Amino acid sequence: MKRIVSLLLTAALAVSLLCTTAFGVPVAASNKIGDVDGDGAVAIIDATAIQRHLADLVQLSADQIARGKVCGNPGLSILDATAIQRYLAGLITAFPAGEYLPTEAPTDDEPLIETVKPTEPATQPPTQAPTQPEEVTKVKNNITIYFSNNKNWTTVNAYIYKQSTGAVQAQWPGQKMTLKGTNDIGEQIYTATVDTSKYDRVIFNNGTDQTTDTPVTKASSGYFLNSKKSADYHSKFLAGLYPYGQNGEGKVSSVSMDYPDGYKKTVYIWTPEGYNAADKSKKYSVLYMCDGQNLFGQKTTLSGFEWECDESVLSLMQNGGDGIIVVGVDNSTNKRDHELTPNLGNTAPGTNAYGSYTNGGGKVYSDFVVDTVIPYVEKNYNVNSIRGIAGSSSGGIEAFYIGMEHMDKFRYIGALSPAFVLYEKATWDKYLNTKDFSGNVPRIYFFNGNSDKDQLEQTLYTNAVAMEGWLKAHGYPAEKMVTVTDNDAIHSEGFWALYFPEMLSFGLDL
Repeated sequence: MKRIVSLLLTAALAVSLLCTTAFGVPVAASNKIGDVDGDGAVAIIDATAIQRHLADLVQLSADQIARGKVCGNPGLSILDATAIQRYLAGLITAFPAGEYLPTEAPTDDEPLIETVKPTEPATQPPTQAPTQPEEVTKVKNNITIYFSNNKNWTTVNAYIYKQSTGAVQAQWPGQKMTLKGTNDIGEQIYTATVDTSKYDRVIFNNGTDQTTDTPVTKASSGYFLNSKKSADYHSKFLAGLYPYGQNGEGKVSSVSMDYPDGYKKTVYIWTPEGYNAADKSKKYSVLYMCDGQNLFGQKTTLSGFEWECDESVLSLMQNGGDGIIVVGVDNSTNKRDHELTPNLGNTAPGTNAYGSYTNGGGKVYSDFVVDTVIPYVEKNYNVNSIRGIAGSSSGGIEAFYIGMEHMDKFRYIGALSPAFVLYEKATWDKYLNTKDFSGNVPRIYFFNGNSDKDQLEQTLYTNAVAMEGWLKAHGYPAEKMVTVTDNDAIHSEGFWALYFPEMLSFGLDL
């Protein structure tokens, strides 16, 4: 069902992109917050206009920018587009900036979403990782991948290869996939077998049309054609993920916790299918996600995409791996930039153009995760000592920072499209020089796109791919790190979802 919803949402996005026209013409008649194009109504086209403006595809007027700043921040940011989409989905009923353009600066004391009271106080002391680390179940190398032919290709090929060496299973267009049958919505299902010890990428194609380079890992199972981007990005299909044959999706719960800065913060906790709170003999590892409101459902995400964390974990379990509980800390309010920025010194010149990152509150956020969220989860859920911390963009730099501050508490770190650009190399060197990397440090997975159609992702690229070398220079073991890039990838949950299974596989050393 989620896959069908995803296809409908991405189709709606394509229609909205086609409808986006003269956003550079001021419309003075409207002063309604959220009505970017000035037509008198808040609609998906207004969120799209903000996204395209931030990507330098269109230029909004001063009036349109003022109407787009629904979160009340000084500058227009991607958070404003997210808030409009949440408003249209009925997840919020008002914008922090009000209904009409304010005559005074908006206050910053209300969260963007309503939260619920916790059933248990989140004030237990943190649990220390044991001296002897718990083992992770190794997963078989040979896996079966499934492709749902939802675009009705006449021929379906799988070009399977190794990214680092270029080794291929069969020359282009690859091996012809085997028709397995038809699913319950009339799509043909094709299969192929992949030895993940030899190959780690697949390009599904019909000889002409194709997907982007798609990771195939031990946490991979089913694929389908999620969308075909407009010429603004590329002409390739983006693959979507699903656990083939799995009907259940697990369960998402939420809890409201007291944040040290004096307000409430929502934390989402996803448990996989089969989790039984009464069965204390079965323990699960936990992955903590910064900026974690976009993990499990399309309603809260940009462009209808999500991280598809649940799909990846369920796929891993299908292939014989252990279950993982995924915990997302919500950062959908206008406090996001402050909360997810570690204060390492002076920020790099020009980095405050789309938000305020000076004197960041990342230390408070880190303490909240370690001293409040982790103890709550470990008191109320059946978990073991294996923990990961991950995030993207601002969530990526904060996840990395939390992992560096608490290397004894996390088995792995995932930093996808991380905002390392906020600080120059000299500042990072000064910070990393304070760390001791001689012990049992976490495994780190770095990812960044490099699409020439996405200025933001390219801006992040240089420092994101340089961080591994900077860490090595300070003594971090090379075998504990990997840096992955994708020249098609833009700053989007759709691509982070593709690489999430690889992050899990590397982080857990499957």
